[in-house]
Amino acid sequence: MSNYRLASNHEFFLRDLLRDYCTVYLAVDEQVRRFRRDGNVSYTVLNTLLGESSSKGVFWRLKDTAHYLFRNEEGTGGADYAAIGRLVDWCIGYAFHECCKLREDAFQGQHYAMRLMQLSRADQRTMKLAAPLEPLGAQTAESCERELNRILNVLREGMRLLVLFLPSASDNCSLARWLVTQQERVRQTFQDLYPQLVHALYEDCPQRMFTLAAVDFMDCGRTEEARFWLGTAREMGSLDEDGARMLHALDSVRAQTGSPS
Repeated sequence: MSNYRLASNHEFFLRDLLRDYCTVYLAVDEQVRRFRRDGNVSYTVLNTLLGESSSKGVFWRLKDTAHYLFRNEEGTGGADYAAIGRLVDWCIGYAFHECCKLREDAFQGQHYAMRLMQLSRADQRTMKLAAPLEPLGAQTAESCERELNRILNVLREGMRLLVLFLPSASDNCSLARWLVTQQERVRQTFQDLYPQLVHALYEDCPQRMFTLAAVDFMDCGRTEEARFWLGTAREMGSLDEDGARMLHALDSVRAQTGSPS
């Protein structure tokens, strides 16, 4: 990717990185719960999550976005951010390839382990011949558990690193808009790190997130959505002075044009 394209789309790439990070983490977390409940993971879900080179899934796109952001630029805001970014890229890449192994184990468990069970039930002789192979199913399940744990652990560490990187994105309106509209999803992903994430971006003025989100809506010509979220922020007591002025201006325009409330 050219440096010009990267620079001109940096805000959108970072927004997409966090969006896809949340999607991947929640999908893997769901597989952890499934494994604890049923003792297996879904090959179909993992295959969709990863995709192939000709039809990339969200995890593959996340890996590519991390490469674009953190391998092809010197970094935003200095050497520290560049170093943190490279570590985030490492975490995502490691988790991706670990998930590729998990997909293979899921296929083995879903198809070959089940096929062995079917074969061994054919008759007593086949059951006796298949007996030495039976431990392989349990070994595959153990591999799945280890891989799931490694993926979640490295993604959690990646979240901590992302929080350290995010002060460089404090003016990213596109990211603010996504955080506002997908707040519950972000909370589910970052969990106890969510307050740190918001503070990293907006320090002691978390209300600024709503104002920046409204700016992004306005830039897209979506004034009613800007007004809605500013109004929501006001109801929550999370409207800063800039947001209050913007909301007042939008209300004034609406009153002058006679638009319905």
